[in-house]
Amino acid sequence: MKKYLFMQPLLKFVGEGTLFSRIFAAVLRVFAVLLTIAALVGWIGLWKLVFTMEGAAILGGIVFQTLFVVGVYMVVHTVWIRAANIADIGKSDFTIIPIVSVFLRMLGEIYACISVAVGVGGGILLLFGAYGGLAQRATSAVPGMGWQDSLFSGLFGGESGSTFLSAVLVTVSGAIGAVLWLAIFYLAAELVVVLVDIARNTRAVRDIAERLSVSGEKS
Repeated sequence: MKKYLFMQPLLKFVGEGTLFSRIFAAVLRVFAVLLTIAALVGWIGLWKLVFTMEGAAILGGIVFQTLFVVGVYMVVHTVWIRAANIADIGKSDFTIIPIVSVFLRMLGEIYACISVAVGVGGGILLLFGAYGGLAQRATSAVPGMGWQDSLFSGLFGGESGSTFLSAVLVTVSGAIGAVLWLAIFYLAAELVVVLVDIARNTRAVRDIAERLSVSGEKS
């Protein structure tokens, strides 16, 4: 009769964490494919803005579109690599926490890739006198992007300064924003790991205390 009862081994398999890691890795791979398709559609739509530009601005738009493709590649490849990392987690004392740690690192890397690509591309757009809204349109669907441009423009007067200064500020703000995004999400991932270590150490101390207690009672 027991061989027909499958819930106990199923719950044991779920508790080991391999099921969640495989599912989450598969979801990330599907997300990478969908992101590629969505980025392609958005990239095609951005060409409409490029074709409305005039003179040297068109060249700036073409360079930006090239960097857009590079940025999308960086993001998609990062997601694919982190999906493989999650799939390789295997059995663990904790089911979700290892996945969350890798996921947080991945988010920081994605934002860093976008920040660098858009920062360099936006700087080139400004150098060629192109429409600055192209970069904003490219990142409009990404929550939290663009704050570094406003911050640097406010601190150094990029909006009222020369075109070259504005281009430099946009590029530098993209690089600094990438570092900050990495620092924020990596810190969050490390805090998760620290909580895991605390839980493991607490469990180890408790086990040692229980063994000492049992040994004292026997003696």
